[in-house]
Amino acid sequence: MLHPRAGHGVSWARRDTYRSTGGAHPRAESSMHGETVIEASPEQVYAHLVGVARWPDWVPEVRRAHAPGGIRLGAAFEVDMYGLRLEAVVTEYEPNTRFGWIGSSVDLSLYQAWILVPVAPGTQVIAKKVERELTTALMRNSPADEIYYAHQDTLLRLKQRAEGTEPSA
Repeated sequence: MLHPRAGHGVSWARRDTYRSTGGAHPRAESSMHGETVIEASPEQVYAHLVGVARWPDWVPEVRRAHAPGGIRLGAAFEVDMYGLRLEAVVTEYEPNTRFGWIGSSVDLSLYQAWILVPVAPGTQVIAKKVERELTTALMRNSPADEIYYAHQDTLLRLKQRAEGTEPSA
């Protein structure tokens, strides 16, 4: 599926969504997988991924991110997204190859991983995301399609940022 706003260069292999129907607190789980080739080195791309404090500049759903101890394997940080504050931890940290984190709040748990593979003319980026949440917590802040498109926009914006082709403001 090609994001209607992404243009060319960002592909999506899968978007799965599951919603429970029983119980007092319905839950949803969504998984997304996207790929693109970025005309920049893995080092350049990785620098954007681990620059957590700058995520609000290019990750649409992030309003604030703070990593007081820096980013490394096991590092804790906070991220405000979807109108919720998540307590997060870096679970995968392989410089210039892989970066992953998990975050949670009372209403949401999220796993995000970025895999970087050197290719000509730069880096193949594989983005994976799994969200488990109380449906009412997210739906009151963002329609489901907007949450899905925000993940696609993130990959497109990473591509533009790393390639130095961001649109002028």
